[in-house]
Amino acid sequence: MRIKLSFNIGQRTLLLKAQYFGKFDIRTGGIDSRIPETALHIPFLDYDNIVAEFSKDPEMRLREELQYLQAAWEIGNFYVFWTRDNGRHAICLDAFTFRITKDIIDSSGCDLMFKKAPQINEYRCWVLRCEKKGKRDAPKYLYTVESPLFEGKKNLQSLSHAGYLWNYYSLKVNLKNPVGPPYFRIQRYNTSEKHIEEEKVPIEG
Repeated sequence: MRIKLSFNIGQRTLLLKAQYFGKFDIRTGGIDSRIPETALHIPFLDYDNIVAEFSKDPEMRLREELQYLQAAWEIGNFYVFWTRDNGRHAICLDAFTFRITKDIIDSSGCDLMFKKAPQINEYRCWVLRCEKKGKRDAPKYLYTVESPLFEGKKNLQSLSHAGYLWNYYSLKVNLKNPVGPPYFRIQRYNTSEKHIEEEKVPIEG
């Protein structure tokens, strides 16, 4: 709703404009970056407008960036998900301290507000949506950007988040150096509220 008011002040007119936006209250849920029972996180990336729609290879920009991050930080595979036509999520299962995880995320070209998520999130995590949000479908697995460093790499890898990939996408990942319990946490929230509820989800099978 828009409101316009005008006042005559002598020979001048003062024009005031205001616009009111309704508050949208939508329930959704997302996976959080922290590995339960540890102080470790895994790199999450949330991209908007990353897809080159009119290119012969629309995913090229994203693949090149993920491959660069793999080489620069010596990390393993990235698992890429569709969120909308030009939006993507990327998840790496390698486990790091909060500081190193933040440095990896900050060195990427992902969404600026997503980089700041732990400053806002009640549990100081990065969160990637994994469920429907209003009329928007839940994310869908697209492809894996394989790392030449994955085989034999010494980084710890999140068993909890590998279980998330299995539960939600039937994506099985064989880990070399697993860490974490056989469950993961989903944060459920209303988009209009700051309060977040955490749910413990056991790995299926």
